[in-house]
Amino acid sequence: MRLTLRRSETARPVLSPIGVDVCPRQLRAVQLERCGNRWQLLRAASWQRRESEADSLAVEGFSRRIQRTLEQAGFRGRQVVAGLSIPEVELHPLEIPDRGELQDPAKFGDAVRCELGRVGSLSAGESDAAYWRLPPSRATRTTAIGVVARSKDVSSIDGLIQSVGLDCVRVDATPCALSRLGGAIRRGAGGDPREVWSVMDIGYRMLRLVLSVGEVPVLVRHLAMGGQSWTECVAESLGLSVDAAEVHKRDHGISAADSSGPTNSSEKIATMIYNTLRSSLDAIVGEVERSYEYVMRCYPESPAGGMLVVGGGAELNGLTHHLAEKLGVEVRSLRDAVGRSGGSLTSAESVREGMNGLGCAIGLAIQAESSQ
Repeated sequence: MRLTLRRSETARPVLSPIGVDVCPRQLRAVQLERCGNRWQLLRAASWQRRESEADSLAVEGFSRRIQRTLEQAGFRGRQVVAGLSIPEVELHPLEIPDRGELQDPAKFGDAVRCELGRVGSLSAGESDAAYWRLPPSRATRTTAIGVVARSKDVSSIDGLIQSVGLDCVRVDATPCALSRLGGAIRRGAGGDPREVWSVMDIGYRMLRLVLSVGEVPVLVRHLAMGGQSWTECVAESLGLSVDAAEVHKRDHGISAADSSGPTNSSEKIATMIYNTLRSSLDAIVGEVERSYEYVMRCYPESPAGGMLVVGGGAELNGLTHHLAEKLGVEVRSLRDAVGRSGGSLTSAESVREGMNGLGCAIGLAIQAESSQ
């Protein structure tokens, strides 16, 4: 596992490796092209894991489906970077003194690996480890975040990629990929390089919140909620099937009614959905507020920046407006951020559908290409 935090600039178009977001239920792949500071999303594909494909004996059939789709979509090259996230990886804030002989990067790295062996749940023989350094702060002793992954999980991803006929050149922690994605968008928008900003990834069963200072992720939080739990709540509250609840959630979104109340049937349904999800939404707002407050105490000279929302949950209409109103910062979905003219990340029209769900895979492709 290798974590990369910087990328070189070039004036000629460069095709990225294929970024692959590996999830329990689904795989997503993207490929981008970079020219200078601008990126364009060229190709995207996704695959749902069938129940039979949870068994290792079914990998061959799954691989054939992946290979066929990649060829049909026109993906080019053999290099792949894949991502791992909790629970497949452990993240540990580390207090390694950055003085004396530990100013030597090699000795600092040895100290990190030793500390990860002490605080992690995996032994050195069964794990891969990496870390990234944090910006210096007088308010916290945390100097790095360590990442530990099971070697068998890394090998499993590598085996799947090889079975498709491609080369897995890197396996990265997804919080870094999300930060890379947000950083690429911020650079195009001319964001303050000192500010505290965030990316929220709302997946099927888990919500991931990554706060960064400048270019570096400094805090990662996870909440056991996601799009599926929201759908199940709506189904139970409104007496609907899960499938019908998903349709209503996507069609109507959420709306906090003003004093005049809902004016039409769609707004009434959106208000009912909002009331159903209100406790969950309040929990998200509370977690974001606490996270911002903590990071800004650690970096008191950094102003508060905005939030980028990705993942399938970002498709919920009214969510970004609600979060912006409650948090007092700019909140945009990935699709809205990419849609802005003059931005640093654009997309081919053919891949705009489902854009929000591609956030992690895009960040992996950007991160991978940046280190070449």
